Amino acid sequence: MAGTNQWADPPGRLIRSCKKGDQHAYHQLFKQTVDDVHRILYRLAGPQRDMEDLVQQVYLAVFGSIASFRGESAFSTWLFGICLRVARKQSRTLFRRFRLQSRVLQEPRPSSETPENGAARAQRAEKVHRVLLQLPFKLRTVLVLYEMEGFSGKEIARQLDIPEATVWTRLHHARRAFKRSYKWENQVTATGKRAPP
Repeated sequence: MAGTNQWADPPGRLIRSCKKGDQHAYHQLFKQTVDDVHRILYRLAGPQRDMEDLVQQVYLAVFGSIASFRGESAFSTWLFGICLRVARKQSRTLFRRFRLQSRVLQEPRPSSETPENGAARAQRAEKVHRVLLQLPFKLRTVLVLYEMEGFSGKEIARQLDIPEATVWTRLHHARRAFKRSYKWENQVTATGKRAPP
């Protein structure tokens, strides 16, 4: 999946209509992008009871500043930047308040999935989210963008305003930290004992 950006850009005419304040265009833009926004917030900020509030914060920022969108980059890149800022702010808030205690919610289950497969998938998803939330935000961001969202190293560098070499360094460290923590989570599951990784 890495290297294949999953985000689809809305048509230019829709963006132009939004810039003019067309309420119908706002609604259409929301419908076309909300799944991507929800997914990236879930992956970056982790499961939240107030996920809809985070989504709302993103769209308040989008519609409040869409007139400033110049089209120098893809709309999805601009929208992702807003999601990133909202997730970063939420991550800092959670760290201060809850010391990053993870509350795991399941991603929607495919309708054709058996209960047994669903339970196993939910356990894996819970473990992945617990491990992701343990990573520092800078590492988590690069890992999610590259491995889960399919952005290229160049796109990530542009979005985060860092050198591409820094992207690859952070990705390397994120993968190592993720692998180490995921292995530890598997040991905890197998033994039932919690010890530091």
